[in-house]
Amino acid sequence: MTKNKKDDYFYEGKPVHRTSYCAFLDVLGFSDRMRASYKENDGDALLQDFHSILNKSIERFKETTNDSMLYFKSFTDNVLLAHPRFSKDMEAEFGFILWSILEYQFEMALKGFFIRGGLSVGPLFVDENSVYGEALLEAYHLESKVATNPIVVLSDATMKLVDLHVKYYGDGAPQMRHVLKGADGRYFLNYLSECIIDGSEELNVKALRLHKQQIEKSLKQYIHMPTVFAKFSWLAQYHNFFCDSVSLFPEYKPSLRVSKKLASTQISLLSQRLHKNKSL
Repeated sequence: MTKNKKDDYFYEGKPVHRTSYCAFLDVLGFSDRMRASYKENDGDALLQDFHSILNKSIERFKETTNDSMLYFKSFTDNVLLAHPRFSKDMEAEFGFILWSILEYQFEMALKGFFIRGGLSVGPLFVDENSVYGEALLEAYHLESKVATNPIVVLSDATMKLVDLHVKYYGDGAPQMRHVLKGADGRYFLNYLSECIIDGSEELNVKALRLHKQQIEKSLKQYIHMPTVFAKFSWLAQYHNFFCDSVSLFPEYKPSLRVSKKLASTQISLLSQRLHKNKSL
């Protein structure tokens, strides 16, 4: 049996724009990691590690997209997800693309590959060969210019839709678990919510501990690179914020938190360096 070709972005056989959610995602610092691996004659190890986790994610995307309106494209460390509008308020569509992004972010982070990206909504066209539209341009802009930390940020229009959806539920809105607001007022996706096991409301302690270990490993690795270290220091704050939010779960332990001392080491080093310079 041959699977029917998806044609959500065609009308009477012609390509057309459809209002859609569009996510553009990439791996933080992946190009630098590639260059470093070649200099250290360790290119195959990084390739094999990345290839393994990306292939698993791609297979899940394929399973999700085969029988749905969700579309995806991938190239090296870049992933694009799109979902066309089928409802007036686009709440269900937001849920479909949200779950895919969260799972991808979460699984990649547990392997030490932290995702940065943007989620927009607007005119878009997608088929087997191409992606085109204003929503793509905005999602890419959010990823490359707005998401300074390894997070997936929402466009202004997407934030307005989320606010509309939240009003339906009040304080019990499911979006409140999966979307957070940054210090700049920009919404971003709370991928650590994947640590809460659906249905049972249990905490996945093993995964949360692994996430902590990956952050601490990166903090040690980039301790002498302030701009990179700052991004992982932010991740440490995010991790500990999530720990605070689940601290009443029976499975929670304080040892799941990232060490504050480790996350602030670079600040101390910079202070010492400035003090030393003044004394010269």
